[in-house]
Amino acid sequence: MNYKYFLLIGLFITSVSVNAQAPKWIKDRVSANLVQNAEHVKLNGKKVKNGECFVIDMNNAELARGVYKNGQKDSVWNYFNTAGDLIQVYDYTNKKLIYNVIDRKTIVKEGYIIDTSKFQNAKVVQPIKLGGVHYGFNLLYNERNLPTAVKQQTDKVLMEYVFSLSETGKVESLSLNYTSTFFNAENPLSIDKDKPDAYDFLPATINGVPVKSKFVYQIIMEVSQARDRNLYAIPTQGKQ
Repeated sequence: MNYKYFLLIGLFITSVSVNAQAPKWIKDRVSANLVQNAEHVKLNGKKVKNGECFVIDMNNAELARGVYKNGQKDSVWNYFNTAGDLIQVYDYTNKKLIYNVIDRKTIVKEGYIIDTSKFQNAKVVQPIKLGGVHYGFNLLYNERNLPTAVKQQTDKVLMEYVFSLSETGKVESLSLNYTSTFFNAENPLSIDKDKPDAYDFLPATINGVPVKSKFVYQIIMEVSQARDRNLYAIPTQGKQ
């Protein structure tokens, strides 16, 4: 019996030593503008994020830092603006927002739409983008995907990502809209499941009750590539 007991103990220790592999840091480009550095381990033959993680932009500004546990965000995550100021703290273990301030150092503005017509003395709490709007915007934005008609504008262009959110904060639909003097377009976008952070929101509430809402990123763009302003004065008029 004793020999069998020691044999079982030996097999258990061997199994633990095989599975408890040292984590490996892996760098991934998670969007056109952001790079993620995260500890990974092998689980069932696949590399899974497990351990520390941080995300930087193209100027090496750190926008997010926290830990993963078996591929899922765990414990407390800190989010920063491009100046290094802390703008948000979220506890993923307890699903609790600890700290949140408006990022006043980003050119990306946020807005929201909530229907309060059925409420009297409505006390509204707006939807919140986990990670902040600058981080969220750069998870989606890719300059290479700008339509040619937008690049040709000689006037400023308002670009908007419009998220339709459910009562639980889930993104039900997303549209990318462009508005300028002579060009308007609304483009429905599909949800990219490989970028879950881009669609991570806390829902709006009215009088403490979660409700549907819309959340909007807004940015004013000056993207004109026209060499001859006279030639491209109204480049898309009549072509919408």
